[in-house]
Amino acid sequence: MQKKVFITRSILPDGAELLRARGYKVDVSELDRPMTYEELKSKAHGYDALITMLNDRIDEAFLKSNSHLKVISNYAVGFNNIDIKMASSLKIPIGNTPDVLTEATAEVALGLMIAASRNFLSAERSGEQGQWKNWHPTEHLGFALSGKTLGVVGFGRIGLRLASMCARAFNMKIIYVANSEKENSLAAIKVELSELLSKSDFISLHLPLNCTTKNMIGKAEFDSMKKNAVLVNTARGEIVDQAALIKALKENTIFAAGLDVTDPEPLPIENELFKLKNAIVLPHIGSATYEARRAMSILAAKNIIAGLEDHELEAWVNKKDLLP
Repeated sequence: MQKKVFITRSILPDGAELLRARGYKVDVSELDRPMTYEELKSKAHGYDALITMLNDRIDEAFLKSNSHLKVISNYAVGFNNIDIKMASSLKIPIGNTPDVLTEATAEVALGLMIAASRNFLSAERSGEQGQWKNWHPTEHLGFALSGKTLGVVGFGRIGLRLASMCARAFNMKIIYVANSEKENSLAAIKVELSELLSKSDFISLHLPLNCTTKNMIGKAEFDSMKKNAVLVNTARGEIVDQAALIKALKENTIFAAGLDVTDPEPLPIENELFKLKNAIVLPHIGSATYEARRAMSILAAKNIIAGLEDHELEAWVNKKDLLP
């Protein structure tokens, strides 16, 4: 019988084409929005495999209701939307799409560093709103990147790539927080979080979301940062206490913030972050290049093929749980 794969959002077609060429029936959600929990939970009953998005909640009840699934591949690096422990207990392989979006996300983090530190948003708004009357020597002043200290919280693929960009292009000093020392050619130094917060001119977050990282950057952390500090978050919105961030920005406890992730997503239009001159908020576009999204589509499909054909997934989240 022909195996069936369901993709929960419309993605670049490369992955679906690969699956169809392999002989699988592939259906893609035709909704112009994320499926609701109940919609997807019910829909999955008729499929052997799923390609899911980060906002698809694949929890214990979902998995128990769909324990027939042969494999799930998350179209993201992160997988905090999936109950990995339950999936493993049901012998369902879980895949993700690491590596292929490293460059794209690091580029967005760097872009946010520059845009936030150099007041791009408020400067652009001044022109748009007719306030640009003449050149002024003390308007829209920001801070340079060259020679400054970048603190990277979470020194994985993306954090390391950003650090490399900053060290080589702007001669920035790199310090980082990680569970262990990371070999690198950047003379980057591992420090404790408290030291990183107090010494960094730019702080970039690259952590997974879990019970230990949720709200790890709050009032106390903002109070310990430099007045000229720029916080960049391309990881997960919940890592930052958003109310504390808004307060820190309003009171100029820190200079600015550049965010590609928020809590919640999408961020309600009335949220104060949209009104602040020293905050730049992007709608989670870290991996939004044709190159990265095409590679994600293909890798997600390769995970599905491997799972349906009883091979090791190319990017296997719960490999240690399922292999003897």
